[in-house]
Amino acid sequence: MRKPIYEKLIVFLLGVFMAISAMFLTGAAPTAQVGRYQIQSWVRDNFLGVFVVDTATGVVKYVDRDQENKPFEEIK
Repeated sequence: MRKPIYEKLIVFLLGVFMAISAMFLTGAAPTAQVGRYQIQSWVRDNFLGVFVVDTATGVVKYVDRDQENKPFEEIK
């Protein structure tokens, strides 16, 4: 015996609802971005140079000894 079309529609819509719910629930928690900041460093004689690149915004900052251990937003 075949199911009526409205029963098939209800099952289909329930499946769509469950799939959309799963997508929203798995992406709900804010997490830190892995690999957001990239570092390029070099040494010339006794001088250490460091560039830090924010890959999300494209901002490049030069870090020297005065700016060590500061958050990226506070580096000039």
